[in-house]
Amino acid sequence: MTLNAKTVEDAIPARRRARWLAWLVASLVVLAIIAGVIAFLSRPPRATRLLLGAVGNALGLQISAQGGDYRLRGTPMLDVRGLVAREPGAAQPLLRADRIVLSLPWSTIRSRGGDLTIDRIELERPIVDVAALQHWLAQRPPGPTRIPVLIRGVRIRDGRAIADGWRIDAIALDLPTLAPRRPVAATVSGRYRSDSLQAPFALNVALTSPANDAAIGIAGRIELERADWRLPANVVVSGKMQPASNGWQVQRARLQASARYESQDTQVPFALGIAGTLRQAKGSVQLSPVAIAARGNGLVPRLDASGIAAFSEALEIRLAGALADWPSAWPSLPSPLDQSNAALPVRLDYLGTPDLSGLATLRLSRDDVRFDGRFHPTGIASWFAADASNPLPPLDGHLVAPRLDIAGASLTGVDMTIDDQAIVEPPAR
Repeated sequence: MTLNAKTVEDAIPARRRARWLAWLVASLVVLAIIAGVIAFLSRPPRATRLLLGAVGNALGLQISAQGGDYRLRGTPMLDVRGLVAREPGAAQPLLRADRIVLSLPWSTIRSRGGDLTIDRIELERPIVDVAALQHWLAQRPPGPTRIPVLIRGVRIRDGRAIADGWRIDAIALDLPTLAPRRPVAATVSGRYRSDSLQAPFALNVALTSPANDAAIGIAGRIELERADWRLPANVVVSGKMQPASNGWQVQRARLQASARYESQDTQVPFALGIAGTLRQAKGSVQLSPVAIAARGNGLVPRLDASGIAAFSEALEIRLAGALADWPSAWPSLPSPLDQSNAALPVRLDYLGTPDLSGLATLRLSRDDVRFDGRFHPTGIASWFAADASNPLPPLDGHLVAPRLDIAGASLTGVDMTIDDQAIVEPPAR
């Protein structure tokens, strides 16, 4: 074949036309793919399911929603309504929420979990099942907890936490910002409820640095309320928060409370101090060891004691200490007990409902005198408030003394049993 100049000139444009045609076809394919993605994303329900499925796979949860919307311009935002999250196969969801709004930077999306920077989280009427949440947390793989960066923080409105025998309603949380190595401040409020006790609270919370062993401070107001009495208190709590196996703990925890017992026309102010190590694990919060000091006038004794205090489904208190003196508002001790200025050793045990309507046991001893008794703390409080003519509080027990002087008579070798029909054993749990 003989090539001349004209043949070469004709071949070059042909190759260019073929290359141009290939680029055109590739561009059309890319445009078709982009159009398909845009068409897919233009259907919010489908895009929401895709995004929630990706989040659920990362967390080991099944996450569904009734509807949702999103925004891609600026800072991407996902707005989900009717969200339900549960462990695969679980009957009870660990989280439900009327609405969740999540905004996060493009850098976080591109990192596919490598960057935990989030712009803002908002939750409206979330409901957390505490038992289901604890079960899911127990299944999470071991390793250090990664703390996200929340540029504009978290807001929760009208939340609820539900557990066996208690719940917290009307939860409101405002956390303006969060970063692993920066101080954190937040406000939280809500209302604790059980069958017979309510406790509304409004607290300010501060942490020095969530990524390290953080110093924590809490200040605010808590009110314990029953049908027949209430106990408002201003509290200040401090300590050093640390992670622990299956939970967390606060070392050197300190609580100071300025409180007031109120019932009908009775008001009894007192101060309370508690110190110890606070631990949370497997649904239980425990102070062990714990030291307690109570100070008051009249009805409230000067008490110093130590022991343990724990709260899960029930409240458990076990204390041993001493009454510095016998309160003037209490019934007078018989002679010769009233003639001693020595501290009165005391042991107190309680295991029952958090509203203190359960049964407590008490041991008092001085010299050769010993009293072992049982009583309902709420019954004692009602007896004080009633100002009744009955000089004996509602309790039963056993008194042993070498000698007692009562109403002008001297009794020796006293071995006395006090039986009060109002003292009943709590139902079996």
